Amino acid sequence: MTKEESRTLHALYAAVHRAHKDVPTVWTDHECNRVLTAIMAAKPFSWRVVGITPQALRQFSDLAFRYKSKLGFTRVHIHPRIETVRSLLAPEDPVPESDFIDIWIKNDRTVICSRGENVAALPEYIPFENDDGALFSCAGKLAGWHHKKQEIEFLKNLFQKTP
Repeated sequence: MTKEESRTLHALYAAVHRAHKDVPTVWTDHECNRVLTAIMAAKPFSWRVVGITPQALRQFSDLAFRYKSKLGFTRVHIHPRIETVRSLLAPEDPVPESDFIDIWIKNDRTVICSRGENVAALPEYIPFENDDGALFSCAGKLAGWHHKKQEIEFLKNLFQKTP
């Protein structure tokens, strides 16, 4: 992320923070969550996938590890986004730029799961490294993720190594 991008993302967060403090009945936690999600979406670091449930991995195996829309694959946050947003809105003043970016990236980690697995709580999952967010990236996408040869090969290898 460039310094300019970081600065502008922080400025947008600070505006949401200010609106929340000024009129919390209009700019509720949930409304701020929606706005911050839209601001931070479609970035290479957004919704960074760091795991997959065994059920989702089996389902991908049945599909030759290809992604098919409308089959119920989704991502679930390890740390619920609403909790992240609430922690960012809680201080009287917005958190500093570097803290905002660090908190968002740390808490925006997700797990791929199958339909229904993320209803009540974070399901058990197989963790993996994806520090740069290159796998299952949502860069340029408001929903979903890129699922190309790199992701297919990764899932095949993970499936072969999983007992």
